[in-house]
Amino acid sequence: MIWSRWLLFLFALHGMSATATTEPAMTMDDFAYGYALDTPGVASVYAVPLPVDIYKFLQRQDLGDLRVFNAQGDAVPHALMRPAASTDTPQRVRLPVFPIRDSDDATSGNMAVRVNRDAQGTIIDIRDDLPSVKDKPVVAYVLDASKLDRALTKMTVQWSATEGFVTNVSVSASENLNYWWAVTTSATLAELAHGSERLMRNSIEFKPTKAKYFRIGWSKNSSGISIVGVEAELASQAQVPVPTWLTLEGIVENNKDGSERYVFDTGGRFPVERVNLLLADANSLVRATIYSRADEKTEWRQRYHGLFFRLNRNDAVTEFRNDPALVGRALDRLWRIDLAAENGAKSGAVKLEIGWIPDRVTFLARGSGPYVLAYGSIQARGSEQPVAELLRALDKHDNKVTPHAASIRERMVLGGEDRLQVGTPPLPWRRILLWAVLVGGVALLAAMTLGLTRQMKQTK
Repeated sequence: MIWSRWLLFLFALHGMSATATTEPAMTMDDFAYGYALDTPGVASVYAVPLPVDIYKFLQRQDLGDLRVFNAQGDAVPHALMRPAASTDTPQRVRLPVFPIRDSDDATSGNMAVRVNRDAQGTIIDIRDDLPSVKDKPVVAYVLDASKLDRALTKMTVQWSATEGFVTNVSVSASENLNYWWAVTTSATLAELAHGSERLMRNSIEFKPTKAKYFRIGWSKNSSGISIVGVEAELASQAQVPVPTWLTLEGIVENNKDGSERYVFDTGGRFPVERVNLLLADANSLVRATIYSRADEKTEWRQRYHGLFFRLNRNDAVTEFRNDPALVGRALDRLWRIDLAAENGAKSGAVKLEIGWIPDRVTFLARGSGPYVLAYGSIQARGSEQPVAELLRALDKHDNKVTPHAASIRERMVLGGEDRLQVGTPPLPWRRILLWAVLVGGVALLAAMTLGLTRQMKQTK
Protein backbone atom coordinates (compact mmCIF):
# COMPACT_ATOMS: atom_id res chain seq x y z
CA MET A 1 0.00 0.00 0.00
CA ILE A 2 2.78 2.37 0.93
CA TRP A 3 4.63 1.50 -2.31
CA SER A 4 1.60 2.29 -4.49
CA ARG A 5 1.12 5.65 -2.79
CA TRP A 6 4.71 6.62 -3.39
CA LEU A 7 4.53 5.52 -7.02
CA LEU A 8 1.44 7.70 -7.54
CA PHE A 9 3.28 10.57 -5.88
CA LEU A 10 6.27 10.18 -8.20
CA PHE A 11 4.07 9.98 -11.31
CA ALA A 12 2.34 13.17 -10.21
CA LEU A 13 5.70 14.89 -9.81
CA HIS A 14 6.77 13.69 -13.26
CA GLY A 15 3.58 15.13 -14.77
CA MET A 16 4.20 18.45 -13.06
CA SER A 17 7.77 18.54 -14.34
CA ALA A 18 6.60 17.76 -17.90
CA THR A 19 4.10 20.60 -17.66
CA ALA A 20 6.84 22.86 -16.42
CA THR A 21 8.96 22.19 -19.49
CA THR A 22 6.22 23.58 -21.77
CA GLU A 23 7.00 27.11 -22.92
CA PRO A 24 4.70 29.68 -21.31
CA ALA A 25 2.33 31.60 -23.56
CA MET A 26 3.87 34.73 -25.02
CA THR A 27 2.54 38.14 -24.12
CA MET A 28 2.69 41.47 -25.93
CA ASP A 29 5.66 42.43 -23.76
CA ASP A 30 7.68 39.63 -25.38
CA PHE A 31 7.64 41.56 -28.69
CA ALA A 32 9.52 44.71 -29.58
CA TYR A 33 6.79 46.69 -31.32
CA GLY A 34 3.18 46.55 -32.36
CA TYR A 35 0.50 48.20 -34.42
CA ALA A 36 -3.00 48.94 -33.24
CA LEU A 37 -5.53 47.57 -35.71
CA ASP A 38 -8.76 49.12 -36.85
CA THR A 39 -11.37 46.38 -37.36
CA PRO A 40 -14.54 48.05 -38.65
CA GLY A 41 -17.89 46.31 -38.59
CA VAL A 42 -18.64 42.95 -37.08
CA ALA A 43 -16.82 39.99 -38.62
CA SER A 44 -15.38 36.65 -37.57
CA VAL A 45 -12.24 36.95 -39.71
CA TYR A 46 -10.07 39.98 -40.53
CA ALA A 47 -7.02 40.45 -42.72
CA VAL A 48 -4.44 43.22 -42.88
CA PRO A 49 -1.37 43.56 -45.15
CA LEU A 50 2.02 43.84 -43.48
CA PRO A 51 3.58 47.32 -43.75
CA VAL A 52 7.20 47.72 -44.79
CA ASP A 53 8.30 48.53 -41.25
CA ILE A 54 7.40 45.09 -39.91
CA TYR A 55 9.75 43.26 -42.29
CA LYS A 56 12.66 45.29 -40.90
CA PHE A 57 12.23 43.89 -37.40
CA LEU A 58 11.11 40.30 -37.88
CA GLN A 59 13.81 37.94 -36.62
CA ARG A 60 12.70 34.56 -37.88
CA GLN A 61 13.38 33.35 -41.40
CA ASP A 62 9.78 32.10 -41.64
CA LEU A 63 8.38 35.44 -40.36
CA GLY A 64 7.05 33.57 -37.35
CA ASP A 65 7.79 36.19 -34.69
CA LEU A 66 4.50 38.03 -34.89
CA ARG A 67 1.19 37.58 -33.09
CA VAL A 68 -2.24 39.19 -32.93
CA PHE A 69 -3.51 39.95 -29.43
CA ASN A 70 -7.02 40.92 -28.38
CA ALA A 71 -7.98 43.46 -25.72
CA GLN A 72 -7.78 40.74 -23.06
CA GLY A 73 -4.11 40.14 -23.89
CA ASP A 74 -4.70 36.72 -25.44
CA ALA A 75 -3.10 35.69 -28.73
CA VAL A 76 -5.77 34.85 -31.31
CA PRO A 77 -5.38 32.29 -34.15
CA HIS A 78 -3.67 33.81 -37.16
CA ALA A 79 -1.95 32.86 -40.41
CA LEU A 80 0.22 34.61 -42.98
CA MET A 81 -1.47 34.41 -46.36
CA ARG A 82 -0.13 35.60 -49.70
CA PRO A 83 -2.64 37.53 -51.81
CA ALA A 84 -3.45 35.64 -54.98
CA ALA A 85 -4.44 37.07 -58.32
CA SER A 86 -8.20 37.40 -58.61
CA THR A 87 -10.46 37.58 -61.62
CA ASP A 88 -12.66 40.61 -62.04
CA THR A 89 -16.40 40.45 -62.62
CA PRO A 90 -17.21 40.23 -66.34
CA GLN A 91 -18.25 43.59 -67.76
CA ARG A 92 -20.81 44.16 -70.48
CA VAL A 93 -20.94 47.04 -72.92
CA ARG A 94 -23.36 47.95 -75.68
CA LEU A 95 -21.79 48.18 -79.14
CA PRO A 96 -22.93 50.50 -81.96
CA VAL A 97 -24.58 48.42 -84.70
CA PHE A 98 -24.59 49.25 -88.44
CA PRO A 99 -26.55 47.18 -91.02
CA ILE A 100 -24.94 46.10 -94.29
CA ARG A 101 -27.17 45.36 -97.27
CA ASP A 102 -26.80 42.84 -100.07
CA SER A 103 -25.10 43.85 -103.31
CA ASP A 104 -23.75 42.15 -106.36
CA ASP A 105 -20.41 43.70 -105.40
CA ALA A 106 -20.65 42.55 -101.79
CA THR A 107 -18.56 39.44 -102.10
CA SER A 108 -17.21 37.61 -99.12
CA GLY A 109 -14.68 40.29 -98.32
CA ASN A 110 -16.15 43.45 -99.82
CA MET A 111 -19.08 45.63 -98.86
CA ALA A 112 -20.72 48.26 -101.05
CA VAL A 113 -20.78 50.89 -98.31
CA ARG A 114 -19.15 54.17 -97.44
CA VAL A 115 -17.67 54.31 -93.91
CA ASN A 116 -17.01 57.56 -92.06
CA ARG A 117 -14.64 57.34 -89.10
CA ASP A 118 -13.09 59.88 -86.77
CA ALA A 119 -9.38 60.20 -85.93
CA GLN A 120 -9.61 57.44 -83.30
CA GLY A 121 -11.13 54.97 -85.76
CA THR A 122 -14.62 55.11 -84.29
CA ILE A 123 -17.36 54.64 -86.90
CA ILE A 124 -19.51 57.74 -87.25
CA ASP A 125 -21.76 56.48 -89.99
CA ILE A 126 -22.09 53.72 -92.60
CA ARG A 127 -24.02 54.75 -95.69
CA ASP A 128 -25.07 52.73 -98.72
CA ASP A 129 -22.67 53.55 -101.52
CA LEU A 130 -25.08 52.66 -104.31
CA PRO A 131 -28.72 53.91 -104.47
CA SER A 132 -29.83 50.54 -105.85
CA VAL A 133 -28.64 48.83 -102.68
CA LYS A 134 -31.08 50.60 -100.36
CA ASP A 135 -33.88 48.20 -101.18
CA LYS A 136 -31.71 45.11 -100.78
CA PRO A 137 -32.03 42.87 -97.69
CA VAL A 138 -29.59 43.15 -94.80
CA VAL A 139 -26.93 40.43 -94.94
CA ALA A 140 -24.64 41.50 -92.09
CA TYR A 141 -24.16 43.91 -89.20
CA VAL A 142 -20.92 45.71 -88.39
CA LEU A 143 -20.19 46.29 -84.70
CA ASP A 144 -17.87 49.09 -83.62
CA ALA A 145 -15.55 47.99 -80.76
CA SER A 146 -12.78 50.50 -81.47
CA LYS A 147 -13.20 52.23 -78.10
CA LEU A 148 -12.61 49.05 -76.12
CA ASP A 149 -9.17 48.10 -74.84
CA ARG A 150 -10.08 44.52 -73.92
CA ALA A 151 -10.93 41.39 -75.81
CA LEU A 152 -14.52 40.25 -76.30
CA THR A 153 -15.65 36.75 -75.43
CA LYS A 154 -19.43 36.80 -75.82
CA MET A 155 -22.19 38.71 -77.62
CA THR A 156 -25.84 38.90 -76.62
CA VAL A 157 -28.00 39.80 -79.61
CA GLN A 158 -31.35 41.61 -79.51
CA TRP A 159 -33.69 41.64 -82.50
CA SER A 160 -37.04 43.11 -83.42
CA ALA A 161 -40.29 41.19 -82.93
CA THR A 162 -40.59 38.09 -85.06
CA GLU A 163 -42.88 35.11 -85.44
CA GLY A 164 -40.04 32.72 -84.77
CA PHE A 165 -36.89 31.60 -86.51
CA VAL A 166 -33.73 29.50 -86.35
CA THR A 167 -30.70 30.80 -88.21
CA ASN A 168 -27.00 30.09 -88.39
CA VAL A 169 -24.65 33.10 -88.22
CA SER A 170 -20.92 33.70 -88.34
CA VAL A 171 -18.75 36.28 -86.59
CA SER A 172 -15.71 37.91 -88.17
CA ALA A 173 -13.24 40.51 -86.92
CA SER A 174 -11.20 43.25 -88.57
CA GLU A 175 -8.83 46.08 -87.76
CA ASN A 176 -9.52 48.19 -90.85
CA LEU A 177 -12.87 46.98 -92.35
CA ASN A 178 -10.98 45.65 -95.38
CA TYR A 179 -9.47 42.37 -94.19
CA TRP A 180 -11.63 40.07 -92.04
CA TRP A 181 -10.75 36.89 -90.19
CA ALA A 182 -13.14 34.32 -88.80
CA VAL A 183 -13.93 34.36 -85.09
CA THR A 184 -16.59 31.68 -85.24
CA THR A 185 -18.08 30.18 -88.40
CA SER A 186 -21.16 28.58 -86.90
CA ALA A 187 -23.39 29.95 -84.17
CA THR A 188 -27.13 29.46 -83.84
CA LEU A 189 -29.64 32.19 -82.98
CA ALA A 190 -33.22 31.15 -82.41
CA GLU A 191 -36.58 32.22 -81.05
CA LEU A 192 -39.37 29.66 -81.05
CA ALA A 193 -42.75 29.52 -79.37
CA HIS A 194 -45.29 26.73 -78.95
CA GLY A 195 -48.31 27.36 -76.82
CA SER A 196 -47.08 28.74 -73.53
CA GLU A 197 -43.55 27.43 -74.08
CA ARG A 198 -40.81 29.71 -75.43
CA LEU A 199 -37.28 28.90 -76.57
CA MET A 200 -34.68 31.63 -77.10
CA ARG A 201 -31.01 31.44 -77.91
CA ASN A 202 -29.55 34.93 -78.27
CA SER A 203 -25.90 34.60 -77.28
CA ILE A 204 -22.76 33.91 -79.29
CA GLU A 205 -19.71 32.71 -77.39
CA PHE A 206 -16.17 32.52 -78.75
CA LYS A 207 -12.58 32.55 -77.55
CA PRO A 208 -11.33 35.99 -76.35
CA THR A 209 -10.77 38.16 -79.41
CA LYS A 210 -9.60 41.76 -79.55
CA ALA A 211 -10.35 43.78 -82.67
CA LYS A 212 -11.68 47.20 -83.62
CA TYR A 213 -14.61 45.88 -85.60
CA PHE A 214 -16.78 42.76 -85.64
CA ARG A 215 -19.28 41.53 -88.19
CA ILE A 216 -22.28 39.25 -87.70
CA GLY A 217 -23.46 37.76 -90.97
CA TRP A 218 -25.19 34.84 -92.62
CA SER A 219 -25.29 33.35 -96.10
CA LYS A 220 -27.69 34.64 -98.78
CA ASN A 221 -29.62 31.41 -98.68
CA SER A 222 -30.27 31.68 -94.94
CA SER A 223 -33.01 33.68 -93.28
CA GLY A 224 -31.65 36.71 -91.52
CA ILE A 225 -32.93 38.72 -88.58
CA SER A 226 -33.32 42.39 -87.86
CA ILE A 227 -30.77 43.11 -85.14
CA VAL A 228 -31.54 46.17 -83.00
CA GLY A 229 -28.78 45.85 -80.39
CA VAL A 230 -25.72 43.88 -79.36
CA GLU A 231 -24.30 43.68 -75.85
CA ALA A 232 -20.71 42.45 -75.68
CA GLU A 233 -19.09 40.78 -72.68
CA LEU A 234 -15.46 41.72 -72.04
CA ALA A 235 -12.98 38.97 -71.28
CA SER A 236 -12.12 38.72 -67.60
CA GLN A 237 -8.76 40.02 -66.49
CA ALA A 238 -6.63 38.78 -63.62
CA GLN A 239 -6.29 41.40 -60.90
CA VAL A 240 -2.66 41.04 -59.84
CA PRO A 241 -1.79 42.61 -56.47
CA VAL A 242 0.41 45.68 -56.81
CA PRO A 243 3.95 44.99 -55.53
CA THR A 244 5.80 47.17 -53.05
CA TRP A 245 9.23 48.38 -54.18
CA LEU A 246 12.30 49.38 -52.20
CA THR A 247 15.44 50.93 -53.71
CA LEU A 248 18.80 50.03 -52.13
CA GLU A 249 22.28 51.46 -52.47
CA GLY A 250 25.14 49.01 -52.13
CA ILE A 251 28.83 48.83 -51.41
CA VAL A 252 31.03 48.57 -54.51
CA GLU A 253 33.85 46.04 -54.69
CA ASN A 254 36.32 45.97 -57.58
CA ASN A 255 37.44 42.53 -58.75
CA LYS A 256 40.86 41.70 -60.21
CA ASP A 257 39.44 41.13 -63.69
CA GLY A 258 38.07 44.67 -63.85
CA SER A 259 34.48 43.73 -63.09
CA GLU A 260 32.47 45.20 -60.26
CA ARG A 261 30.50 43.65 -57.46
CA TYR A 262 27.75 45.39 -55.49
CA VAL A 263 26.68 44.11 -52.07
CA PHE A 264 23.35 45.22 -50.57
CA ASP A 265 21.85 44.84 -47.11
CA THR A 266 18.06 45.07 -47.19
CA GLY A 267 17.94 45.67 -43.45
CA GLY A 268 15.16 43.15 -42.95
CA ARG A 269 13.50 39.95 -44.09
CA PHE A 270 11.53 41.09 -47.10
CA PRO A 271 9.76 38.37 -49.15
CA VAL A 272 11.48 39.44 -52.37
CA GLU A 273 9.79 38.11 -55.51
CA ARG A 274 11.24 40.35 -58.23
CA VAL A 275 14.37 42.46 -58.63
CA ASN A 276 15.59 45.12 -61.01
CA LEU A 277 18.67 47.24 -61.53
CA LEU A 278 18.40 51.01 -61.53
CA LEU A 279 21.06 52.29 -63.93
CA ALA A 280 22.21 55.87 -63.35
CA ASP A 281 23.09 56.62 -66.98
CA ALA A 282 20.62 56.66 -69.85
CA ASN A 283 21.24 54.37 -72.83
CA SER A 284 23.00 51.79 -70.66
CA LEU A 285 23.14 48.04 -71.07
CA VAL A 286 24.63 45.64 -68.52
CA ARG A 287 24.78 41.89 -68.06
CA ALA A 288 24.50 40.97 -64.41
CA THR A 289 24.27 37.96 -62.12
CA ILE A 290 22.24 38.38 -58.94
CA TYR A 291 22.85 36.38 -55.75
CA SER A 292 21.36 36.37 -52.25
CA ARG A 293 21.94 34.78 -48.87
CA ALA A 294 20.34 34.86 -45.44
CA ASP A 295 23.43 36.07 -43.56
CA GLU A 296 27.20 36.22 -43.77
CA LYS A 297 27.57 32.61 -42.62
CA THR A 298 25.62 31.05 -45.50
CA GLU A 299 26.68 30.55 -49.10
CA TRP A 300 25.56 32.83 -51.91
CA ARG A 301 22.74 31.46 -54.05
CA GLN A 302 22.30 32.56 -57.65
CA ARG A 303 18.86 34.05 -58.30
CA TYR A 304 19.09 35.48 -61.83
CA HIS A 305 21.41 36.06 -64.76
CA GLY A 306 20.57 38.29 -67.70
CA LEU A 307 20.50 41.71 -69.33
CA PHE A 308 19.32 44.97 -67.83
CA PHE A 309 18.95 48.13 -69.89
CA ARG A 310 17.76 51.71 -69.86
CA LEU A 311 17.19 53.33 -73.26
CA ASN A 312 15.81 56.71 -74.28
CA ARG A 313 13.98 57.35 -77.51
CA ASN A 314 15.12 60.18 -79.78
CA ASP A 315 12.81 62.65 -78.07
CA ALA A 316 14.58 61.84 -74.77
CA VAL A 317 11.18 61.75 -73.09
CA THR A 318 10.11 58.15 -73.55
CA GLU A 319 12.26 55.67 -71.66
CA PHE A 320 12.45 51.91 -72.16
CA ARG A 321 13.50 49.60 -69.34
CA ASN A 322 13.70 45.86 -69.01
CA ASP A 323 11.01 44.01 -67.13
CA PRO A 324 11.82 43.10 -63.52
CA ALA A 325 13.47 39.72 -63.04
CA LEU A 326 11.42 37.13 -61.17
CA VAL A 327 13.37 35.34 -58.41
CA GLY A 328 10.70 33.19 -56.78
CA ARG A 329 10.37 34.14 -53.12
CA ALA A 330 13.51 34.92 -51.17
CA LEU A 331 13.59 36.17 -47.57
CA ASP A 332 17.35 36.67 -47.67
CA ARG A 333 18.72 39.85 -46.17
CA LEU A 334 21.94 40.13 -48.20
CA TRP A 335 22.02 40.53 -51.99
CA ARG A 336 24.88 40.77 -54.48
CA ILE A 337 25.19 41.93 -58.07
CA ASP A 338 28.11 40.85 -60.24
CA LEU A 339 28.61 42.88 -63.41
CA ALA A 340 30.56 41.48 -66.33
CA ALA A 341 33.91 43.19 -66.96
CA GLU A 342 32.93 44.36 -70.46
CA ASN A 343 30.05 46.41 -69.12
CA GLY A 344 32.32 49.23 -68.05
CA ALA A 345 29.86 50.41 -65.42
CA LYS A 346 30.94 53.23 -63.19
CA SER A 347 31.13 52.81 -59.44
CA GLY A 348 27.89 53.71 -57.77
CA ALA A 349 26.04 53.63 -61.08
CA VAL A 350 23.83 50.67 -60.13
CA LYS A 351 21.14 50.45 -57.47
CA LEU A 352 19.05 47.44 -56.59
CA GLU A 353 15.27 47.53 -56.63
CA ILE A 354 13.49 44.76 -54.73
CA GLY A 355 9.76 44.15 -55.02
CA TRP A 356 7.30 41.94 -53.19
CA ILE A 357 3.59 41.43 -52.62
CA PRO A 358 2.96 42.17 -48.93
CA ASP A 359 1.79 39.19 -46.89
CA ARG A 360 -1.57 39.45 -45.20
CA VAL A 361 -2.08 38.54 -41.57
CA THR A 362 -5.45 36.83 -41.41
CA PHE A 363 -6.80 36.32 -37.90
CA LEU A 364 -9.93 35.18 -36.11
CA ALA A 365 -11.73 37.87 -34.14
CA ARG A 366 -11.73 35.95 -30.87
CA GLY A 367 -12.41 38.02 -27.79
CA SER A 368 -12.91 41.74 -28.20
CA GLY A 369 -10.91 44.55 -29.74
CA PRO A 370 -8.98 46.65 -30.14
CA TYR A 371 -6.53 44.12 -31.56
CA VAL A 372 -2.76 44.59 -31.66
CA LEU A 373 -0.37 43.19 -34.25
CA ALA A 374 2.84 42.50 -32.30
CA TYR A 375 6.13 41.74 -34.04
CA GLY A 376 9.87 41.36 -33.49
CA SER A 377 11.02 38.79 -30.93
CA ILE A 378 14.23 36.79 -30.78
CA GLN A 379 12.57 34.18 -28.53
CA ALA A 380 9.34 33.64 -30.47
CA ARG A 381 8.52 30.35 -32.07
CA GLY A 382 6.31 29.93 -35.12
CA SER A 383 2.70 29.51 -34.06
CA GLU A 384 0.56 29.88 -37.16
CA GLN A 385 -2.89 28.38 -36.88
CA PRO A 386 -4.64 26.61 -39.81
CA VAL A 387 -6.73 29.68 -40.57
CA ALA A 388 -6.07 29.44 -44.31
CA GLU A 389 -7.17 25.80 -44.29
CA LEU A 390 -10.32 26.78 -42.41
CA LEU A 391 -11.19 29.43 -44.99
CA ARG A 392 -10.66 26.97 -47.84
CA ALA A 393 -12.94 24.45 -46.14
CA LEU A 394 -15.64 27.08 -45.63
CA ASP A 395 -15.32 28.25 -49.21
CA LYS A 396 -15.62 24.66 -50.44
CA HIS A 397 -18.96 24.40 -48.66
CA ASP A 398 -20.05 27.79 -50.01
CA ASN A 399 -20.31 29.39 -46.58
CA LYS A 400 -19.20 32.73 -48.03
CA VAL A 401 -16.90 33.57 -45.10
CA THR A 402 -14.37 36.06 -46.41
CA PRO A 403 -11.93 38.12 -44.34
CA HIS A 404 -12.94 41.71 -43.70
CA ALA A 405 -10.29 44.33 -44.31
CA ALA A 406 -8.53 45.65 -41.22
CA SER A 407 -6.20 48.65 -41.31
CA ILE A 408 -3.01 49.69 -39.57
CA ARG A 409 -3.23 52.48 -37.00
CA GLU A 410 -0.55 53.93 -34.76
CA ARG A 411 2.72 52.16 -34.05
CA MET A 412 3.52 51.42 -30.42
CA VAL A 413 6.52 50.26 -28.43
CA LEU A 414 5.82 47.04 -26.54
CA GLY A 415 8.87 45.31 -25.07
CA GLY A 416 11.29 47.58 -26.94
CA GLU A 417 14.60 46.92 -28.68
CA ASP A 418 15.68 44.45 -25.97
CA ARG A 419 13.30 41.88 -27.43
CA LEU A 420 15.45 41.83 -30.58
CA GLN A 421 18.68 41.04 -28.75
CA VAL A 422 19.98 37.66 -27.66
CA GLY A 423 20.23 37.85 -23.87
CA THR A 424 20.63 35.55 -20.90
CA PRO A 425 17.28 33.87 -20.38
CA PRO A 426 15.78 34.21 -16.89
CA LEU A 427 16.22 31.29 -14.53
CA PRO A 428 13.25 28.91 -14.69
CA TRP A 429 12.61 28.91 -10.97
CA ARG A 430 9.40 26.95 -11.25
CA ARG A 431 11.12 24.19 -13.20
CA ILE A 432 14.07 24.15 -10.79
CA LEU A 433 11.71 23.89 -7.83
CA LEU A 434 9.72 21.04 -9.32
CA TRP A 435 12.84 19.11 -10.24
CA ALA A 436 14.15 19.67 -6.71
CA VAL A 437 10.92 18.23 -5.30
CA LEU A 438 11.16 15.30 -7.72
CA VAL A 439 14.77 14.53 -6.77
CA GLY A 440 13.92 14.92 -3.08
CA GLY A 441 11.02 12.51 -3.45
CA VAL A 442 13.27 9.95 -5.10
CA ALA A 443 15.81 10.36 -2.29
CA LEU A 444 13.07 10.00 0.31
CA LEU A 445 11.81 6.87 -1.40
CA ALA A 446 15.33 5.44 -1.42
CA ALA A 447 15.72 6.20 2.29
CA MET A 448 12.40 4.52 3.09
CA THR A 449 13.39 1.48 1.05
CA LEU A 450 16.71 1.27 2.91
CA GLY A 451 14.94 1.62 6.27
CA LEU A 452 12.41 -1.05 5.34
CA THR A 453 15.22 -3.39 4.31
CA ARG A 454 16.97 -2.94 7.68
CA GLN A 455 13.73 -3.64 9.58
CA MET A 456 13.22 -6.85 7.64
CA LYS A 457 16.77 -8.00 8.52
CA GLN A 458 16.23 -7.25 12.23
CA THR A 459 12.98 -9.19 12.24
CA LYS A 460 14.72 -12.25 10.84
